[in-house]
Amino acid sequence: MRILGLNEGLNSSVAVLEDGVIVFALQEERLNRKKEYAGFPELALRFMLDYLNLAPGDFDAVCLANLSSPSRSREYFLKSYDLNAMTAAEHLLNGDIGSAARRVWRSLPQSIKNLRASALHAGNNDAVEQKLEGFGFSRDKIRRTHHHRNHAACAYYGMRANPTDKHLVLTLDGGGDDACSQVYIAENGKMELIAQTPMGHSVGQIYSRMTHMMGMKPHEHEYKLMGMAPYADNDYSDPVVAFLETLLDLDPANPLCFKSKVGDTGLIEPRLEHDLRRVRFDSLCGGMQRFCEDLLVKWVKACIRETGIHKVVAAGGVFMNVKANKLISELPEVEFFDVFPSCGDETLGFGAAWQEAVRMEPSINDKIRFDNFYLGPDSAYDLERAKAEYADRFDFVTPDDLVEHVADLLASGEIVARASGPMEFGARALGNRTIMADPGRPNIIPTINKMIKMRDFWMPFAPSMLRERVDDYIKRPASLPDATVSPWMMHTFDTTEARDQMSGATHPYDGTARAQVVNKSINPDYHAIISRFAEKTGKGVILNTSYNLHGFPIVTGSVEALDVAMRSDIRYVLLPGCLAVKKSG
Repeated sequence: MRILGLNEGLNSSVAVLEDGVIVFALQEERLNRKKEYAGFPELALRFMLDYLNLAPGDFDAVCLANLSSPSRSREYFLKSYDLNAMTAAEHLLNGDIGSAARRVWRSLPQSIKNLRASALHAGNNDAVEQKLEGFGFSRDKIRRTHHHRNHAACAYYGMRANPTDKHLVLTLDGGGDDACSQVYIAENGKMELIAQTPMGHSVGQIYSRMTHMMGMKPHEHEYKLMGMAPYADNDYSDPVVAFLETLLDLDPANPLCFKSKVGDTGLIEPRLEHDLRRVRFDSLCGGMQRFCEDLLVKWVKACIRETGIHKVVAAGGVFMNVKANKLISELPEVEFFDVFPSCGDETLGFGAAWQEAVRMEPSINDKIRFDNFYLGPDSAYDLERAKAEYADRFDFVTPDDLVEHVADLLASGEIVARASGPMEFGARALGNRTIMADPGRPNIIPTINKMIKMRDFWMPFAPSMLRERVDDYIKRPASLPDATVSPWMMHTFDTTEARDQMSGATHPYDGTARAQVVNKSINPDYHAIISRFAEKTGKGVILNTSYNLHGFPIVTGSVEALDVAMRSDIRYVLLPGCLAVKKSG
């Protein structure tokens, strides 16, 4: 059984499922170089068919990840934030009648808006299906499933403790298919929906509106608020929390749902502007993050209390908030907890494909396995082209022991980029498209920032640590899977006294770490580099940050890896079977 999962919305992507296992996945942004691209993933689809040597007829089903295909480009999506930051009256004063009308329309009851939406969505859906037909896919094989049910399927089929136990499945994001949250009870491969929050009642929307109000990109820079939050003094952020609590809470009639106190949370920005005017930057970040954490903890407790289920899995964009995940994992009520990696819309196709597989063949539930997120093309696919194109700018070194050579460089304080092996999927670099460094070196953060990253001064890098040494560095809650702990960087941890060995990869203020725990069974080559580095330095951990230019997606192949090195001060690039060393001059 072979199924194609396809997200045609924000951060569009394709995923290939074979007999219950995701074997390939690729985001459109990695090919068109437009970060978090929204729209039909044409390049990714074409690349996948060519790379895997497949034809459209080789697929048993094509699963679209939204009941209603989004029609907006990312540029239009971001522009909508600018428009919704103003009231209808402000638009009228500016002579913009169209924007005023749209603002009024957004405030109408959902039942009225659905009348127009159904016709609009039918046209969008047909356009997407025509594109698939243009590739050669048969329309009678195309399936659609609900946006949030796809998030839930990712969480359940991908992260469950085992296939038979009962799990509580939670989804939460800004919104999709007229919902922003769902709660399921899942068991033996089946998911039962027990609660749904409609769009317009979302903490994710409030967080994104706050991000926009502070001059940053919504649906991209929320992590910057999370990173600044620990610096905030509670005395100054408490009023922000108190204000946000007047906007949104759990629904008194059903604590498994959220309830806005002020209408559509997607239209909240003018109120944020009015009530939070002249509040300090760090206080806004601290208040927003604390409100989000408190509300999620309250919700998870309510869901456990109402269902009696203590094994929890989650997905949806709000669960990219690793600090909130930390607090959930530490709750005494939580027996087991995990979050699907890169759980924004980019992974919706995974869930759509898993659902269709179980529908077509229920017994496949026992075969479903998720233990690999290195699902993209191997950088070897264009290695020879890279060597030919950059022969006059790089030396390609092939020492007898390449791992030893790289470990020596890291131990001596050098910074090495790695573009080797299958590309990791999603938002986080997991070792195969990574910049590596000794995390205990003085001034390593400004050095890397000046060299390539240009990150905001308050933002930390992350550590990649050996599974065998994990307890040396982090304090892990009992609820996380013991075998792998945190292989996909979806959790943050308090650190031990050994944090000084990785000071460049922990949060500068609170000492927490968004750790990737490197398991030999999952990524043996990356594990080997860290192990050899540990032999030389005593540190079973290295600094890991994504290999990309600021504002651009992570690199894909070898050609791009060398191009980025040329556009930055990166000197060493580890490619399949060789080390590229930039020539001087």
